Amino acid sequence: MHQGNIAEKYKKEFYEIVDEGIRSGNLEYDEGIENAEQIYEFSQINSGKGKAMYSNFSDEDLCEILKAKAKELGYVPAQKEIYWLYRVYIKRRFGNWPRALVAAGLSKKAGKCGDSYEKIKMNAQLEKELLGTLRRKAEELGRPPHMHEMKELADYFKHKFNTWAELLDAAGIDNQWKNWEPAYKVKDLPEEEIMLLEYIHKKAIELGRPPMRTEITSEIREKLKKRCGTWRNIMYQIDLEPIQKIRPFNATYLDGRRNKLIKHSELLEGSVFKLVNPNEETINQFKILKSKADKLKRPLVKSEIPKEVYNNLITQCVNYRNILYQIDLEPLEKSKEKEIEKELRKMRK
Repeated sequence: MHQGNIAEKYKKEFYEIVDEGIRSGNLEYDEGIENAEQIYEFSQINSGKGKAMYSNFSDEDLCEILKAKAKELGYVPAQKEIYWLYRVYIKRRFGNWPRALVAAGLSKKAGKCGDSYEKIKMNAQLEKELLGTLRRKAEELGRPPHMHEMKELADYFKHKFNTWAELLDAAGIDNQWKNWEPAYKVKDLPEEEIMLLEYIHKKAIELGRPPMRTEITSEIREKLKKRCGTWRNIMYQIDLEPIQKIRPFNATYLDGRRNKLIKHSELLEGSVFKLVNPNEETINQFKILKSKADKLKRPLVKSEIPKEVYNNLITQCVNYRNILYQIDLEPLEKSKEKEIEKELRKMRK
């Protein structure tokens, strides 16, 4: 029977149990009550009834339970104020109670001495306005703002988000910002600037990839920026795309933590970029991978790439996502990737 149909079968029984517990005011599990064993089965979320019902709840459903209780009580609910079965599901889904409260848009300060529902609503409205301010700043700049440009806003959110990347996500500012302003060819560049662009192009051939900003002196960048505008547009003059961080600002912490100095190769770890002037062997390897992906009608998972090919390409591309990026593909979703890897392991046995 389909998982959804199984869940439907148990719904009536589950909600009768929950409603009775809430009505009686007995929010904890009581081994002494009638049908205690039947009730307990719903808490075993790795099998049977419990698994069926737990799978039936989306993140939004579980968050709604918390929000509805907060509205009813007038403050953020403590664990003991939520029926125990709901509590089991919520903590399993979100890891712990504070994370669940944050996911539901509530404060971590729970219980009668915690934040009131009215205060939560006021804070939610303020957060909405601040995220709007962040979006408008991004539109004004034509790129995501850096944390130091909006320090007060970062300070406000540092107890809710870990990194500036998470905050940008919450504001709906994605990694497509580079397309907000189109790149264009600059006409009638003076000889000095043409030579500077040629220098950058030679640097790209030497590295086998587009250089990072920090690999070009600030003096050269500033001279070209006056005529070309953005770094992306500077690169566009020599038919290159800049290195693109998959999640920019992922290591920029709102609480001011600083990372230790890391190696140059590690700076590229979370990035994608097109190789510059790859050799014939590399080009042929990419052709083979593309042909195989076309036959499978999906991107290759790591174990489908021959070891010697993978070792050669990873040296140049730094990460698996960037190997696929060379043939205009993206990795599968993690769950799908795991399924395929599991099937491949079975076939190899």
